[in-house]
Amino acid sequence: MSQNFNIAEMRKFAGLNEAEAELLSGMKAMLDKHKDALVKAFYDNLDQHDHLRNLLDAKPGRRAILGQHLAAWLVSLATGTYDEAYKQRRYVIGGRHVEVGLDPRWVVGAMSFCRGHIGPMLEAEYASAPDKMARALALDKIMDLDLNIMLQSYDDKRMDLFLETTGFSKSLFESMISSSSGV
Repeated sequence: MSQNFNIAEMRKFAGLNEAEAELLSGMKAMLDKHKDALVKAFYDNLDQHDHLRNLLDAKPGRRAILGQHLAAWLVSLATGTYDEAYKQRRYVIGGRHVEVGLDPRWVVGAMSFCRGHIGPMLEAEYASAPDKMARALALDKIMDLDLNIMLQSYDDKRMDLFLETTGFSKSLFESMISSSSGV
């Protein structure tokens, strides 16, 4: 993974603090309760797009396995611990999307879809809770952090492909970029 991606720094920049990490870990049961409905809605939506459905069904059993992964990802948003190991797990998820040839725009869209379905979950579980908005904000922050990490895997993979194709070393390429940008 890119050495420039420091999860502690990104958490700090996003404002994902320990109090929010605690709120997130307290939402694990809610996410677990609603995971199957989200997975079903997600794949119902995905099935409306032929190329995505074909990609999903390209291998027998892929849909079921990926549905389990999606459900596990949703619940794991509430681990409460967002460290280097967490970052690495998210990076692997992004790498899998790269490997199957999924454009990053679909990952962004998928995150938006999931975020849209989490709102009603929060409303159902925490309608009158005074910290409902704080919970929603914490989920937004962790989902944005996840998306940031997953998209970093796309950048890294494309860089690796470019370097392999051109034969450039990474240091040469970075030197060329910094020279041309005046940095």
